[in-house]
Amino acid sequence: MKKIVTMLLVVVMVLGLFAGCGTKTADETKAPTAAATAAPAATEAPTEAKAEPDTIVIMAPPVTGNYLTNLKTWADDFHALYPNLTVEIIETSWGDHNDKLSTMAQAGEAPDIAEISSNALGTYVEMGVAIDIAQYMAADRLADYDENALKYLTLEGTTYGLPLYLTIQSIGANKTMMEGLGIDVAKIQKEGWTYEEFLDVIKQGTKDGCYGFVFANSGVTASDMLYIFGAGAGLSNTFTPELKYTFTSENMLTLLSAIEEMTKSGYMPNFGVEAGQRMVMCQTGNAMIFGKAMPLFENNFKKNNAALEANDGTAVENSQKMDYAFLPVPTMDGCEESCYGTVDGLIAMRNKNTTDDKKLAAMLYIKWLTESSNFAYDQGGVPVLKSQEYPDTLKAFDGIDLVEDAPAPAELADLATEVQQEAELMLNADQTHVMRVVEAGINGDETLDDIVADWNAAWDAAVDACAPQ
Repeated sequence: MKKIVTMLLVVVMVLGLFAGCGTKTADETKAPTAAATAAPAATEAPTEAKAEPDTIVIMAPPVTGNYLTNLKTWADDFHALYPNLTVEIIETSWGDHNDKLSTMAQAGEAPDIAEISSNALGTYVEMGVAIDIAQYMAADRLADYDENALKYLTLEGTTYGLPLYLTIQSIGANKTMMEGLGIDVAKIQKEGWTYEEFLDVIKQGTKDGCYGFVFANSGVTASDMLYIFGAGAGLSNTFTPELKYTFTSENMLTLLSAIEEMTKSGYMPNFGVEAGQRMVMCQTGNAMIFGKAMPLFENNFKKNNAALEANDGTAVENSQKMDYAFLPVPTMDGCEESCYGTVDGLIAMRNKNTTDDKKLAAMLYIKWLTESSNFAYDQGGVPVLKSQEYPDTLKAFDGIDLVEDAPAPAELADLATEVQQEAELMLNADQTHVMRVVEAGINGDETLDDIVADWNAAWDAAVDACAPQ
């Protein structure tokens, strides 16, 4: 069986570097069906200690366009099953979620439950507010969760949360156009492809008014080109365990050379592309393959096709009817096939009013929400439960090995943050460094050696300045 490695860019010894990177999709989630909202048969009912009325507070950002609306529906459904428990929702935005949660946690006012990206876990473990869920969850129930998904919410052997979703981010395409050119899309999805094969395909797809390939590489998505497409070049971490930039490696040079080749050949735009443009360019016939893409984008294409058929004015302007294909990233220079994945999860948190009953109630809701909302499955993501089948768009990924990089030990989080701030190379707050790399590959007005020298000097100086005396 083909081995596909899904790499979550959790920075080794640089915890939280990528918190907030990239953009979340605004696609709709499905409201739960009656079957979906029924509590799983094995869910533990509240103990006598939890019989008194209580309120569980959950904080969450808009994971998808109507996620917060559905969260209210799920809270009502849960209350109907457990009338003594009421769920209160604190709604945040992606812009303020992490800062607000951190501030509340430091003040002893953390919510009972929080939605977090896995690379933020160490922050709350270090604060002492994250709760070991194994103490409040039966071992056989925990064993039904995908081990790889749980790894992203586990630190130094302790599991602190349950996965809300695990999704693969790669590239997508106009399947109709590719098959019209005689390209075997199913074979690519099943067996993968090399960069040379990919280059030949996008050459065929490049015509007047249509690029063979387009990737969002401007604004907040600047880093996506490096992390998602760069996975095919073997770029799996920004830093090594020795706190050196992997961006200075031969793998980065391979990626830069590929970007330069694609842009100078005219197969890829030599200008910045915003996140909102890349899928639209595909739907309007101005690009054949685009990135980043996720399995759930198939819903966008189906919805747009229906709008075109109905001629109701809701379709993307100047768009064409077409089928969508979710494709693996091509491999470069013999690198092992890989792709980028993201995991968000729900963790139970300790605050100044936390009791054992409160922790039990919080865990009951987390289990019910991850298992009964059907959120992960409806989003076309990798199933978080072993008992669930893979959605159609990911059938070729069934049985994959998921490899995750060990997060920094919690005690090193403060030192890592100091080094990041001193070096002024943080990628989540400022895309300047990423765009410098991308533009070097596109324009060729700066060499990799020039960039590497600057980064290494800044990083080494920061490590020296922040080293414990």
